[in-house]
Amino acid sequence: MDIRVLEFTSPVFERFFNLGDDIQSLAVSRLLPKVDGYVCREALNHVDTECVVPMNGFFMNTDNWPPSAKVYPVFFAFHVRPESQKHIFTPAGIDYLKKWAPIGCRDQGTLALMQAHGIDAYYSKCVTLTLPRRETTPENGQVFLAGLSDTAKHALPRSLRKEAIVVDQAKIRLPITDSKLKLMLAEELLKQYRDRARLVVTSKIHCAMPCIAMGIPVVFLYDKNKQDDYRVKIINDLVGINYVYEHGPAARIRNHALSNRIDWSPAPLNIEEMKDDIRQKFAVAFQRVTSVG
Repeated sequence: MDIRVLEFTSPVFERFFNLGDDIQSLAVSRLLPKVDGYVCREALNHVDTECVVPMNGFFMNTDNWPPSAKVYPVFFAFHVRPESQKHIFTPAGIDYLKKWAPIGCRDQGTLALMQAHGIDAYYSKCVTLTLPRRETTPENGQVFLAGLSDTAKHALPRSLRKEAIVVDQAKIRLPITDSKLKLMLAEELLKQYRDRARLVVTSKIHCAMPCIAMGIPVVFLYDKNKQDDYRVKIINDLVGINYVYEHGPAARIRNHALSNRIDWSPAPLNIEEMKDDIRQKFAVAFQRVTSVG
């Protein structure tokens, strides 16, 4: 049976696209025996050819749920955003998830949602944490700021801000619908982090987790008003979350005052044992679905 990976090509992505999505597809591709093609995450209910599809990532921007009967889903690193709960957890949606359980959840919040609906589930973490650790550290490494607002940047020491390379990987405003090209862009971005970064400061989980996996020191900044956002709680289990002010007339001044409380020289994590555990659990989930097919 064909194995297809999620792509992000529907009208939802016409104004901008998020390379974090494509990074997740790159990461899961490394765990598969082959990739025969792609299916749009927002149109899984229209798939008309039998195929195995890893369901890793953020679900979803439309109400096209549950998927077609032609889809054999591998639920691993699955995340349900708050706005989509009403689409995912319909009676038909719950029956679908129960049929393919246990559901591997990317975060504890999604796990709690599954359990609240009587669906067998477990905490799988994210497949981007399985990316290979870099072999060498750049001699004259640079600081990368990824996805930070101008207000959040005021939490950084001026010396770091002055020398930093600024990246916005979550809102790429290019008229690109070619999935292979987007995957190439995602791969190049990861290469830049791997080969050049001595520190990455970010508010994006799919910058933070790949960089952590690659052995790059990471500082994670996030909006203080979103402390209940279960999507990012996985980062707290890894490098911690530094909450900053994003709103209000004094936000920049308050962030500047926070600077001394943040460790700007963190050591890289070694998560090789975690990687092995995630890979093994993914292999079990994949085998369970392919044996049905």
